Amino acid sequence: LLMPELSDEQKAHRVARFRKIVKYRAWFGWVFAIVGASLFGVGLNENNNPLVILNGVCFFGYGLFMVRQARKAMRNLS
Repeated sequence: LLMPELSDEQKAHRVARFRKIVKYRAWFGWVFAIVGASLFGVGLNENNNPLVILNGVCFFGYGLFMVRQARKAMRNLS
């Protein structure tokens, strides 16, 4: 399929929208990382509950991955 040629205004709108999405992804990445660290701490305090600890590690890792992805996307836009 051939995509129609976009005007400069449409391109600027799409880039601005993408920047906004990337910014929110970075924010939610930090939220996920904080929640993951909290879950990890709760898992250690609650008789070393392995499922809560694993869930915390996964949340923390995915949150940092989201932040890294967002930074890389913003770097590629510049």
